Amino acid sequence: MRSTSILRTLRKEVVLGILRLGVHASQRTSAAGVEFLRNAALASVKACLPLRSRLARNMKLAGVYRKGLVDLHFERAADQVGFLMHILRTGFWDSGVAERFRFDNSFQYLQQAYDAGGGVLVISPHLCCYPLFPRVLSERIPCSIYLRRSPDPRKHRINQAVGRAAGGHLVYPPAGAPRFERLAVAMRTLREGKMLYITPDLPRKPDQGVPVSIFGRTVYFPTGVAIMAMRTGAPIVIVLWRHQDGLYDVHCHEPMNLSARGDRARRAAVAMSRFAKLMDECLREQPEIWWNWLDKRWTRIIRNKG
Repeated sequence: MRSTSILRTLRKEVVLGILRLGVHASQRTSAAGVEFLRNAALASVKACLPLRSRLARNMKLAGVYRKGLVDLHFERAADQVGFLMHILRTGFWDSGVAERFRFDNSFQYLQQAYDAGGGVLVISPHLCCYPLFPRVLSERIPCSIYLRRSPDPRKHRINQAVGRAAGGHLVYPPAGAPRFERLAVAMRTLREGKMLYITPDLPRKPDQGVPVSIFGRTVYFPTGVAIMAMRTGAPIVIVLWRHQDGLYDVHCHEPMNLSARGDRARRAAVAMSRFAKLMDECLREQPEIWWNWLDKRWTRIIRNKG
C-alpha cells in the first residue's frame, strides 16, 4: 500500500512538472516549436508500454476497444495539449483554435436559450479539448467557465493561467468552500443572465450522487447542475462533439427546463440520467475523444464488473 502511495505521489509530481514546463515552453517558442514539442510528446506517450497497456485494458473492459484505438486517443489528447500551447504562445485570437471547431444547425437551441435572458447551463463530458470549448463558444455567445478548485494550489494556478491565456471568464469558489457555497458562486453567474459551462461527469460516492449507467456500470453523478437549474430557472443544454475530417463537429441538444416544483430529487435524477445516456452513446460511437480513460476514479469503475 505504501509503495502504491509513493508511486501515485511521484506520478502527480511528474505530471505537474510537465504542465509547468509546457506553460513556460509555450510562451517562449514558435508555432513550429509548439508542433515539434507536441509531436515529440505524442511519440513518447505512444511508446510508453505501461500506459498503452492500462489504456487498452480499460477500453476492452468497457467493451469499445478496436485496433488502433489507443493511438487515436493519444492523438486526440495531443490535440488538446497542442491547442493549449498555441493559445499560451499567441493568445486565443491568433492561435487558430476556433477554426478547428464546427457548429451544426443545432446551435440554434443554444442561441434561443441564451436569448431568453435567464442564463444557460452548458454541460458536456470531459471530451478531448473540453478546456477550450467555452472559449470557442464565446466567439458566438459569451460563455463563463466554472473552474473546479484543485486541492493542489500549483495545479490551480496552472488552470488559471490556461483560462486567462484563452481570454475566458473564469468562475471558481474560494479555497475550502463547502458545497452550498460552490453552488452559490455558479448560480450568481446564471442569475446575471450569463452562460456557464460545466463538465459534470466526475463520479461521486453513492451517498453524494444519483445512479446512472455508463459502459454498463453503475456510476453516481452529482446533481449540482440540476439543482442550479431548478433554483435559477436556467435551462440545461447538453453539448457533444466528435472528431471528423480534422475538425471537431459540435452538436447541441434541445434545452432541458427543470421546474422548481414537485420532487426535486426525482427531477435531478431524470436530468442526470439523460445526460449519462447521451454521454454513453457518444463514447461508444467515438471512444477516442474521451479525456478520462486513464482517470483513476473511472479506471476503478470500468474495472469493476459488478
